[in-house]
Amino acid sequence: MKRILVPIDFSGYSENALLSAVKIAAKGDAHITCINVVNSPLDWGSLSDEQRNKHKELMELEAEAKEKLDTFVLEHAISTNPVETFVDIGLPANKILENAKRLNADLIVMGAYGKGHTPDKFLGSNLQKVIRQSICPVLAVKSVLDSASLRKIAFASIFSADSKPAYIKLKPLINFLQASLNFVYINSPEKDSENAMEAMERFLVGEHDLIIQKHIFNAPEVEKGILQFSEMNQIGIIAIASGNRKGARSYQIGVTDTVLFKSDIPVLSVNI
Repeated sequence: MKRILVPIDFSGYSENALLSAVKIAAKGDAHITCINVVNSPLDWGSLSDEQRNKHKELMELEAEAKEKLDTFVLEHAISTNPVETFVDIGLPANKILENAKRLNADLIVMGAYGKGHTPDKFLGSNLQKVIRQSICPVLAVKSVLDSASLRKIAFASIFSADSKPAYIKLKPLINFLQASLNFVYINSPEKDSENAMEAMERFLVGEHDLIIQKHIFNAPEVEKGILQFSEMNQIGIIAIASGNRKGARSYQIGVTDTVLFKSDIPVLSVNI
């Protein structure tokens, strides 16, 4: 775990994301990069200096954002780990994803909601897109992680071969945090869980570096089961393998989104 990317829109939720990232980074020598994106449909990176000079208002917003971001970080990121700031121009979700890839980020920590959130909204639209397309794990938080939250992680899955890549992506964070890991299979009526424990054992063939507790939890619905199990077992972070929906024409609400919406427990989305 070397690089944590934290998108900042100066909302209370992004403040919670930054403070959570500071706690995670403190477990080792991870660097934190805070990014603010000035919203614009322009492909700013491909414009020449001459073309950029035609958009003085964006250049002024960029300069203002740099100053505001530096001040924000100085006020909130009290950390012995390196914290960097970066301002980009473009569509926020796209720029977050581009910079995560450019920086080879190991983890993105985002607030569950963005600036201007109202109680009737489901989840932040930028978060939804980042979860949908990110190649690295995305941790969505509503409040600041406490120390206990970093000690116990649940990985909810059906433990098929398709979800193994998500587990591989999850392992570096588990090792970095030195957290205990719990596998949980939700036995809902539509699931055939007769061989669930065997599926977990097959899933872990060749994997001997982590001590894992395995659970089968009965519940009428998958999302309710994940939440009930996590609350009963004092889980600090819920990790879920998410299907890559990059090519989908519309945003399909999945288990990850629903669990995050219904719970205050941080949710770690790991794309397959």
